[in-house]
Amino acid sequence: MMFGGLQVATHLKEFLTDRRILFLLSVLTFYCISTLFSTDFNGVWIAAVIGIIWFYLVEYIVHRFILHGYFAKWMPKAYKGHDMHHENPNDIEYLLTPNIYNISYHIGFGATVFLVTQNFHLACAFMLGITFYQLYYEWSHFVTHRSIRPLTPWGRWMKKFHLLHHFKSSNHYFGVTNPSIDMIVGTYPSPVTPAKPNEEN
Repeated sequence: MMFGGLQVATHLKEFLTDRRILFLLSVLTFYCISTLFSTDFNGVWIAAVIGIIWFYLVEYIVHRFILHGYFAKWMPKAYKGHDMHHENPNDIEYLLTPNIYNISYHIGFGATVFLVTQNFHLACAFMLGITFYQLYYEWSHFVTHRSIRPLTPWGRWMKKFHLLHHFKSSNHYFGVTNPSIDMIVGTYPSPVTPAKPNEEN
């Protein structure tokens, strides 16, 4: 997404100087450098693409099944934090993924892929894909809750899509970067079966 204006520059500074984004940018740099040292060019590209797909799936699964109650007992603090986000949608404290979860899954996923592949560069490439897509996710979510008008039709549509989750039905519209899983599994209501109004933001 590309935007113009002083207001956007202010929001961009707010985003890029946040400790959670600084962590993601730091590990992204590390993963990029590590991946460049690989001699398996095709392998690292495939691993990076798999990482992107993995985060795309995790985005929906965590949002729907953990942050909205089905398995909230697995991550009660995350559930509470997300509940606070619905109560205070524009509060930066609840807008981005806390580093306690960022650090945990980077260690967990990275170590798991390394143990499976026995290849440090492939593990870094996989985490590169995850981190790249997460930064896209964090920016998309941030933009939705700021007075920024995305330039692209896709960006504007996804902003409206996520706001429906907040202000129309918190039981639907779980995708933040992409609505495809909502469409496939039925959490994107059709005009024939409209979503029930929200009782919360």
